[in-house]
Amino acid sequence: MFINYVILAHHFPVQLKKLVNRLNDENVTFFIHIDVTSDIHEFKKLISHSNVIFIEKRENAIWGNFTIVQATLNGMNEVMKYGRGGFTILLSGQDYPLASNKHIKRFLSTHHNYNFIDIKSAQEAWPIEYKAKIQNYYLNLTPKRGNGFFIAYFLDIPFISFLKTIYHLIKHGIRQKNLRLCLQVLKLFKKRNSPIPCHYGGSQWWAFNQETLKMILNYVEENPLFLNFHRYTYIPDEIFFHTIIKLLADKYPEIKILPSLTYVNWEKLDYDFPAIFGTTDFDELKKAKKNGKLFARKFEAHIDAGILDLLDEAAYLSDEQ
Repeated sequence: MFINYVILAHHFPVQLKKLVNRLNDENVTFFIHIDVTSDIHEFKKLISHSNVIFIEKRENAIWGNFTIVQATLNGMNEVMKYGRGGFTILLSGQDYPLASNKHIKRFLSTHHNYNFIDIKSAQEAWPIEYKAKIQNYYLNLTPKRGNGFFIAYFLDIPFISFLKTIYHLIKHGIRQKNLRLCLQVLKLFKKRNSPIPCHYGGSQWWAFNQETLKMILNYVEENPLFLNFHRYTYIPDEIFFHTIIKLLADKYPEIKILPSLTYVNWEKLDYDFPAIFGTTDFDELKKAKKNGKLFARKFEAHIDAGILDLLDEAAYLSDEQ
């Protein structure tokens, strides 16, 4: 079973090295996207395996922005160019496996006809944000997380609000010497019509078999309106691939879908960030593995490297039993 890991990373090169070393095995290839704002040489100095490909086409992967989708697409296209079939798995540089390489390969081999991604209707996934995601434009003002605006069609909002929005955004664009932003603002105020009748969403992280990967990339190439629509969608990485694979699965019954293989805890904290796992969360992660998860996020080894060592030891012991 061949495995292609597409990894999105922007910091913590030492931790990324540990992740690659932990997953490295025969019949495995890594396709690593390093954010264009990061010094890629720091990563290349530490990670130099022959089966590691650093993606040349790099994006400024801003949170909530389409650039994260584009970075993922860049990695997927590299897989189609250099990969050897099997499964392609999307990870971040702060993910870590809950199972051994042997267990991961065995699981994927017995599920080679499946794809793994969380999917709900967009209305169910985001009952409050759905309208803003699909009907409004989202425009990032700066690379800072959450520093963006929802822009409604001007006939759907009060005229004074429309004028205030125009003034604020253009003023910000001029202050940042960002004329491109000003032009974006001016051209956005038209009715936003989705090219498809229904959208789907869920967790960003997925694993696709080779046939499905190829079909998704073909869909993107053949449907430029779909891609352009999501350029101004809020957090499109949680909706873009989910919608495509659901549309394909409805048309082609051979596409089978199971939940994502990556465990993320969004409920532990009181704010909109996933929990960072440490040694005190070891039992929670063992339970996640028993429930079928192969990976988890997120980890920060410079704060607590012990949890990664515990997961390594547990994976080794499971192979010995």
